Amino acid sequence: MKKIKILFMLSLSVFLLFSCNYNKKTNNTINDTESTESAIEYNNYDLNDYIDNLILNTPSYIPYWNKESYKGRWNYIDGVFLNSILEYSKVKNDNKYIDFVKNYVNYYIKETGEFLYISSQEEYNPTINGAFRANELDSYCESRILFDLYQYTKDERYNNAINSSYDYLLNMPMCVNNINYCHKAIYNNQIYLDGFYMYVPFLVKYANFKKDYTIYDNIIKQYKYVYEHQRNTENGLYYHCLDTSKSIFWANKETGVSESVWSRGLGWYIMSLVDSIEYFPKDKQTYLINILNEAINSIYKYKDNDTNMYYQLIDKGNTSYEVSYDKYLKYLNNQNYTSDATISNYLESSGSSMIAYTMMKGARLNYLDNKYLNIGKKTFVGIYNHSFNKTSNTLNDICLSAGLGPENKPYRDGTPYYYLAEKVVSNDAKGVGPFIMAYIEYIR
Repeated sequence: MKKIKILFMLSLSVFLLFSCNYNKKTNNTINDTESTESAIEYNNYDLNDYIDNLILNTPSYIPYWNKESYKGRWNYIDGVFLNSILEYSKVKNDNKYIDFVKNYVNYYIKETGEFLYISSQEEYNPTINGAFRANELDSYCESRILFDLYQYTKDERYNNAINSSYDYLLNMPMCVNNINYCHKAIYNNQIYLDGFYMYVPFLVKYANFKKDYTIYDNIIKQYKYVYEHQRNTENGLYYHCLDTSKSIFWANKETGVSESVWSRGLGWYIMSLVDSIEYFPKDKQTYLINILNEAINSIYKYKDNDTNMYYQLIDKGNTSYEVSYDKYLKYLNNQNYTSDATISNYLESSGSSMIAYTMMKGARLNYLDNKYLNIGKKTFVGIYNHSFNKTSNTLNDICLSAGLGPENKPYRDGTPYYYLAEKVVSNDAKGVGPFIMAYIEYIR
């Protein structure tokens, strides 16, 4: 009888072990309707080697991940990447990532907390002394990481740099008859969706850090203005830019908005919300949560059903455009075109990563319906399968840059032709940073 009991227990154990292993199996297709935490093989989408490779290839202040002429500057491209590395250090519980960020940042900030160099000039200076541009919102994106560095080290240089960044931000020019900042001094009266990610997370962290709660109402008013003036009420999407004076060449003369909806512009905007809401007092979060929900519900309608990614021009689908060489391509030189070209709208990895990240984090923090946790995971898997080359450690399909104007760049006119003419690159931090952040939410 005892032998029978032992044999029964052994059989039961084997059965349970087989059942557990069977239930873990998945074909990992991006259209799997059950892409839940228990159904996903996380090891198949590991980015640890990729992240370490990006760091190892950056032995100094010249970043491997920055494909534009921002090297040697305190800038948003480094900011979004370094923020992702600090977040990664938290889930990995590994101080080597904090040390990397600290050593990288310390080139730009003296022991006293002063920035290496403060520039108010508009012209780009290709020398290394272009460290901090006080007159553009982009600079404050990187200042956001100073809060974590101060928390980790208690080094007063970071506290002093935080205070300096805040003081400079307060002196940014404002749009005419408006409480919103101009995106840059050279972009007078222009509100970019991008700008909200550049300064709001820094500003709300500052308010929380310094216990200064007087600024929250103004930030909400700034979001409210964009919601009322930059949002297409028919589909819920936001135009990339708004000229409050309605005078620049790319602006609609009646509304002031630019023509197109750019996926990364939307991505910057919704990331600013999901990264900032938790720092607002509870009684001031409702409005921001509501506009985040409206934006995500609108964006989700435009996902690609095969990959769960989103297009460069998010509402145009798989559309092709005849793009003029003389008007656009000879200035932007996308893919080395030498004549007019038919260019198809493409699945873009940076905007898709931002959307995936916002969905997963928003669901985790209960700002969004829980369904968006798995929807965001599917999008991350789609990006990994479609745009990430694990063999070469390369994230592809990244729009290098997109903006409107100024007057001496008439090809930056906000049309679909312009957005498709811009260069498409690999491993630029505007895609890499959000891709890593989406990965962090994916494995949390």
